[in-house]
Amino acid sequence: MKTEEEAQKSVKWTKFCPKCGKQTEEFFDSLCEDCFREGITLLEPEHLDVSLSVCTHCGGYFKGKEQTSIEAVVEESVKKEIRKKHGYGCGVLIKGLRTEIGREERRPRVVLTAKAEINGLELEKNVEVAVILKRETCERCSRIAGGYYAGIVQIRAEGRIPTDDELAVAEEIAYMSLDEEDFVSKLQRLKEGLDIYVSSMECGRRISRGVVKKLGGGFSESRKLYVFSRSREIYRVSFSVRLPGFKEGDAVALDNHVFTVERVIEGKGIEGVDTETGEHLFVSAKKLMRARRV
Repeated sequence: MKTEEEAQKSVKWTKFCPKCGKQTEEFFDSLCEDCFREGITLLEPEHLDVSLSVCTHCGGYFKGKEQTSIEAVVEESVKKEIRKKHGYGCGVLIKGLRTEIGREERRPRVVLTAKAEINGLELEKNVEVAVILKRETCERCSRIAGGYYAGIVQIRAEGRIPTDDELAVAEEIAYMSLDEEDFVSKLQRLKEGLDIYVSSMECGRRISRGVVKKLGGGFSESRKLYVFSRSREIYRVSFSVRLPGFKEGDAVALDNHVFTVERVIEGKGIEGVDTETGEHLFVSAKKLMRARRV
């Protein structure tokens, strides 16, 4: 059993918080947990300067030239601010992001919950961050407005004029082939077919492949130097898409026989059925040079 003198010594050397005097065995930056939590501010959202651009034409949000979202920019800014204030090694978790946009849509507010581990303790704070929107025209919309194009997809047919249905399909494929950055700057109907002006060479290739896959035929490409300087060379590319001379369902006359096209075999010929005898036959590409549509 402890004597009174030993008990007094034990109390004397008990660890305690220098701020509140509470006894504790665990310290955080020389304070007890409660005092440490009271004395630390995880984030001061009013000191955050968050801004991004919104395109007046397409409504997209941009940080510099990169398209992004309001939530992504706010999340990155909050993480950066917490790490700057409490150490770049601390773990930060953002959850529950919700954007509230008022009637004027000029200064949206993002509500979120920020969590961070500091000195081994997990701190959490609900915050509201104001965002400044700068109205501009993005690079993509500027190019569209200026009629920019890097390639032309020329839809033609071998020995005939493409039908309206074929051109409508080609137009549909063109728009379905666009990725986020690409665009069609102009569609031009000509008596011999359709010209599709596109924003990039790769976009032109995708459209050409899609049209050939759907309607048959083949395509080739040729480059023409558009801008030349010491620093760069810019080319414009023409994609020549050639649809088959005949298509499924066509009635074709050859050597006093008429047959209906059942299948077009690119580069080889067509398979068909004689309209009089019902006989199935194959006509080579060479012989088709003498055939005509009826």
